[in-house]
Amino acid sequence: MKASLPGFLALVFALSMICIPEVFAQQGAPVFADVDRIFQAQCVTCHSGTRPPEGLHLDSYSGVMAGSKDLQVIVKGEPGKSELVKRIKRISKPRMPKDGPPWLTEKDTALIEKWIAAGAPQ
Repeated sequence: MKASLPGFLALVFALSMICIPEVFAQQGAPVFADVDRIFQAQCVTCHSGTRPPEGLHLDSYSGVMAGSKDLQVIVKGEPGKSELVKRIKRISKPRMPKDGPPWLTEKDTALIEKWIAAGAPQ
């Protein structure tokens, strides 16, 4: 029995998804530069310089990954366990920003979550 070309291609695609899922998972994954524009626009007014609140620097990849003086704010691959997400979604206290309504759009929050879910790549 002859295999059709579309059927063969579907089989090759399915096998490639099984054999190399990390390649497909990384396609379209945001990198730090994508979320840094959000941090620069909304967060670094407070979270930069010589004395940021709780020692949390959001003005560089190394600062974000270092976390605050008391805890890591990013759990790579797990946005739901990441304190940064909990604060910007106003789940944990102190909520960010501390005063007033949330500054980040749902789209920006989703991008930060997607970045963390992808392993917070640089």
